[in-house]
Amino acid sequence: MDVDQCLRMIEDKYDFKFKEKQEEFIKAIVQLNDTFITLPTGCGKSSIYFYLHEIFETLNEEKSSIVVISPLQALMLDQVQKLEKLSITSVVVGEIQKDKGVGQKISEGQFSIVFSSPEAALTSGMWRKSLTSGVFHDRVKAVVIDEAHCITECRCQVIESGRAGREVENQYLVFIIPVMT
Repeated sequence: MDVDQCLRMIEDKYDFKFKEKQEEFIKAIVQLNDTFITLPTGCGKSSIYFYLHEIFETLNEEKSSIVVISPLQALMLDQVQKLEKLSITSVVVGEIQKDKGVGQKISEGQFSIVFSSPEAALTSGMWRKSLTSGVFHDRVKAVVIDEAHCITECRCQVIESGRAGREVENQYLVFIIPVMT
């Protein structure tokens, strides 16, 4: 199956249609390019990463996961609720996550998408260990930096980790910046 066929399969399964720019960005990511996405509010930036794990799984015939780094806790919680309605397994980690058993579940590969604050992903501790070890780590195909305009100091560390750090080796960075219209 090629990327176009995979996109049509996702559209049929979830009963929606990708926009031209969404398809363009997804194809760039699937071709293993670091991708900088800037689209106006309401253009479906989240849809680009909502289905990435499934696209990678279909194309590569192996389980895949996505890490989404976002500084906005309310947005992450909202995205998890939306994904639950689509039966896509996801979770938020960081200071708002009170269930410490989630870390083990992440390492075991029980989530397709894991949302993390920059602090949880970058500082040593339980959440970083969960994201960088076990089955989950082996399945990560992309690291998405959502709302990247809100990340200042941490963004540089993420970029450095993505280029030089062994913990995110062979994973592709996707930066999503909303444009106010």
